[in-house]
Amino acid sequence: MTLPHARRIRFRSLAWVVSACFLAVLVRLVQLHWVEAPELRAEAYQARRLVETRLCRRGEIRDVQDNLLAVSEDVWDIGVDPQSLQPGEEARIPEVAAALGLPPPVVRAAFAARTRVDGDGFERKVRWKVLIKEVGEPVMRRVEALGIKALRAELKYRRSYPKGALAAHVVGYVNKEGVPATGIERVMDTLLAGQNGWIESERDGHRREIASNRLREVRPVAGSTVVLTIHGQVQKACEDALEAAALRYRPKGGVIIVSEPRTGRVLGLANWPTFDLNRFFDPQAAPMDSQRNRAVSDVYEPGSVFKIVSVGGALQEGLVTENSVYDCGAAQVPYRGRMVSMPADSHAMGTADLRRIVRESSNRGTVQVGMLYAERLGEDRFFDLVKSFGFGAPTGLITGAEVPGLLIPPRSWDGLTISRMPMGHSVSVTAMQMHMAMSVVAADGLLMQPQLVLRVEDAVTREPFLSYAPRSRGRALSSGTARRLASMLREVCGKGGTAPVADIPGYEVAGKTGTTQKIVGGRYSSAHHVASFCGFFPAYDPRLAVTVIIDEPQGEGVGYGGKVSAPIFREVAEKCIRWLDLPPAASPRSTVAEVRR
Repeated sequence: MTLPHARRIRFRSLAWVVSACFLAVLVRLVQLHWVEAPELRAEAYQARRLVETRLCRRGEIRDVQDNLLAVSEDVWDIGVDPQSLQPGEEARIPEVAAALGLPPPVVRAAFAARTRVDGDGFERKVRWKVLIKEVGEPVMRRVEALGIKALRAELKYRRSYPKGALAAHVVGYVNKEGVPATGIERVMDTLLAGQNGWIESERDGHRREIASNRLREVRPVAGSTVVLTIHGQVQKACEDALEAAALRYRPKGGVIIVSEPRTGRVLGLANWPTFDLNRFFDPQAAPMDSQRNRAVSDVYEPGSVFKIVSVGGALQEGLVTENSVYDCGAAQVPYRGRMVSMPADSHAMGTADLRRIVRESSNRGTVQVGMLYAERLGEDRFFDLVKSFGFGAPTGLITGAEVPGLLIPPRSWDGLTISRMPMGHSVSVTAMQMHMAMSVVAADGLLMQPQLVLRVEDAVTREPFLSYAPRSRGRALSSGTARRLASMLREVCGKGGTAPVADIPGYEVAGKTGTTQKIVGGRYSSAHHVASFCGFFPAYDPRLAVTVIIDEPQGEGVGYGGKVSAPIFREVAEKCIRWLDLPPAASPRSTVAEVRR
């Protein structure tokens, strides 16, 4: 009796245990298929789901001659999925190493890296191990030819600058993080960047796409092509001239700008020192000081080149004529009931008319003209005259960081400001501001907007969809006054002027020299100068304007603008004439006579 009863107890217990197990399984099934089903389905979908970005190609930057200045090259990252290696493929490590140009131990270590420990301490499978980054198409083709499915090549784009240092400060660069840092690369990034594409699909257990299950595909859109106004050969001429000047004069820096004065289009903008865009990351080859665009970021006192403002304004208002005479030997002159000390001249001139004052760059004569303007029309009007030539405000050149220069408002003038500003002291300008101010004279009195971008084209069709026309920022002088001032500036480059070496036979060069003493230790230094020359040609039908600025040229004597910068102007101008096939001036004598009448 005892044995059967015990058996029944065991059978009943077993039945209850089995029933409980089935009940647990049933509860778990209900939980999985009913309660947790939406969440689990989502997890499964996420595990299978594949969203992959398809990178777009960044747009090109070209010069006006269609030469490439910036381009995105096809490169590939080569890697391995250690989980997908087939039996026997590890024996082909020497072949892989030879194809990639890597030591076999490096490849062997990548093939063996099947797991890794994540930040939470969990062991994860390694599905992608990079072997080598940014290789060219020949290497990628050698890897494909091996036929090892676990090896993959991921397409990327690497920014490259085929011309190296050419127009480096204009073009700018994209840094290692893919962020446009300077120049046109940064300013025009919206158009250059393009639009990445993507695919939404499913993948199998080997993390490969199931192409038949692809849900959505958005193709990448390449960035647009930006065509600059920069002329490659003109730019090269500017950079070569600066490099030669650096070897000869050992300056702190230099700037050369070439533009079409009547359109504002910049054909050349060179800075020294410069750097190779392909090595922007190397602190030895491309120190930050070399990457600064001095043409718009550095200020200096323009000196005598600025005299075009004082003389031009007085001519415009009818306060003087070319034949007005001033005593350039006077040490003091009256101004608003008080005697004002005159600055020194480089040589004694005595009494001189306005033409001679401009031709020989008399400080005292020009200051008297500027003081006459301020006394008759008011100091605020003189201040407005200076601003009408573009000083005290950014030029709007789209190369990045630009400073507005420094103008002292009349309410803050001291007793000497009125006798210094008319000759280019007590004012700080950038090279681009001074260049555009001289271009006012060449552009019939209009202050033009400097322009670096000519048009923007579709990356595929090369059809332009944005074009930039010349634009004026206002009128500083009447066309008649501009021609009269050009006639006087023409004499600067003739016999008896301060820059006869700048003249080019047949091309009627007009311009103005500047030699500025730099302020060192709170005083004007007799050993630190900025030598400059701004000019244009032909004087009565200007085609090009050229500015040359050399900061602290070294050598014997004072680094005068007529001695240092004017010869560089002529060298660059002659090359521009050759590359642009500019014809000589037509009938210069009759034109001069017409302007004088």
